[in-house]
Order: sequence, then structure tokens, then C-alpha cells
Amino acid sequence: MLLTVMRMRRQRAIVRAFEQAGALAVDSARSAEELGTRVDLAWQQLASLAVLRSPASGRWFLDRPNWQGLCRRRCGLAAAAAAGLLLVLLFAYSMRWR
Repeated sequence: MLLTVMRMRRQRAIVRAFEQAGALAVDSARSAEELGTRVDLAWQQLASLAVLRSPASGRWFLDRPNWQGLCRRRCGLAAAAAAGLLLVLLFAYSMRWR
């Protein structure tokens, strides 16, 4: 769980670097060096999810709609996990009184 939180934090930092640099379209694509970041596992995951796109070799831009979709999907999963945990706790509590 801690590794997942760290990975998501790193992904947000990468996205922030793209937003601050204005690399949000093909014509404004930048390299990792220009953004002051490194290509690591978090970067590769964003690229595989089409959040980061590469129109030219070594140059990348942020696909903001895909990033927003990923955030919505993650929020939905977190809500479902919380609801599931709540159901388990309610079930355990109800079994205690039988």
C-alpha cells in the first residue's frame, strides 16, 4: 500500500511538471530533461496508460483528458474499496451480537 501511495505521488509530481511547463499538446512536447525529471517506473506507467504521449522520439506531452479519466477511475476504486470495508465491518459487528 505504501508503495502504491508513493507511486501515485510521483505520478502527480510528473503531471505537475508537465502542467507547469505547458507541455499539454503535440507542439509543446518536452523531454524529461527539459522538465527536470527522470524517466522511471511512474513515468512508464503514465505512458502505458496514455497519460503521457510521445509524438517524437524523447519528447512527451500530457494528455489531460486521459489524466482526468485516470483520476476519476482511481477515485471510484477507492470509494468501492471503502464501501466494501464498511460492509465487512458492519457484518463483523452484527455477528458479534448474535
